[in-house]
Amino acid sequence: MNLVLEKLPQGFLFFEKQAPMDLFDARGLLLLTRGQLVTEWIRERLASSEVYTLKSEVKTVTHTKSFPKDLYWDIVGSLWSIYHDVGLITSEQISKTMVSIEWIINEIKDKCIYIDTNSLRVDLASFKEHDYCTFVHAVNVAILSALTARELGYKGQRLRYLTMGAILHDIGKIKVPYEILNKPGPLSKSEFYIIQQHPLEGEAMLRNAEVLPSILNTVRQHHERWSGNGYPNGLSGSRIHLDAQIIAVADVYDALTADRPYRKALPPYHALEMILAMEKDFNPMVIQAFRKSLNLYPKDSLVTLNTGERGLVVAVPTSFPTRPLVRLLFDRNGKYVDKDTYIDLMCELTSFIIETSFRNSKA
Repeated sequence: MNLVLEKLPQGFLFFEKQAPMDLFDARGLLLLTRGQLVTEWIRERLASSEVYTLKSEVKTVTHTKSFPKDLYWDIVGSLWSIYHDVGLITSEQISKTMVSIEWIINEIKDKCIYIDTNSLRVDLASFKEHDYCTFVHAVNVAILSALTARELGYKGQRLRYLTMGAILHDIGKIKVPYEILNKPGPLSKSEFYIIQQHPLEGEAMLRNAEVLPSILNTVRQHHERWSGNGYPNGLSGSRIHLDAQIIAVADVYDALTADRPYRKALPPYHALEMILAMEKDFNPMVIQAFRKSLNLYPKDSLVTLNTGERGLVVAVPTSFPTRPLVRLLFDRNGKYVDKDTYIDLMCELTSFIIETSFRNSKA
């Protein structure tokens, strides 16, 4: 089922006492649920706003594949071997990194890729070298950034340079003490200041390696925010390099979906919904491209709902990938459902996915 937003005429709520349908804003965020009381305050607030409902068309799930695990770990290991014990990065090391970039670009070319974080997740605490964790994150961000950039029309060298910037975006964290990076509690002001220096440290490490200015800007600016509330320079809007804007979204998403010393990983759908709500921090065009490129529920996804029901994803809304159409396999008591029963999560807004697994998950 392909669900798309359909704009409603202004003032359509004027005579309505209750919302006749679920209503959304232009970003796809829910404003009112069907049947909700329309107060005078709500009516006034929405009178001059663009309000949308959903129009549906049947569309099957896109055939996808997960990023190959062997290739994934080859890339991580390659990057770690190149950069894990360096103080000064050389142009020779940059040239070696291009091999990993070509692997990533060739793998995502003309394909819908899913990063199966469950099968790729390892106990990063088992690695003595804390910077190994940095490269696991770097590869994830590079793949997500490349997919988003492809959605935005990046090709050829432009896509390669974007992917290079994504791989190297956190290289400055090598200079951050392990105790600070993995502190289980809140950082002190002095510790947070050290963390904030890693974009500048990374830029300094790369400056002598004949790296292109666009990549230097990406490394320096990936923590800047569309609103101007980022660091290190408080840049805003289009003053931030587009590559850095793309990497910023992928960086936050991967951080949210990874286990941290102070919290467990968030489910992908929860992380995406959090990013969609952070509208002031990211370029809306980039968020839209990221949402389109992110494949949360590939073919053969088995999902568990908060109701205890389990089923198979059969269709994914292109505009709302967190709310797919699910064919029930087992009811909330674990009993097999022997007839075709579907739950449309775009309509059943109190239901949501809490767990995902994959049939035939061979990468």
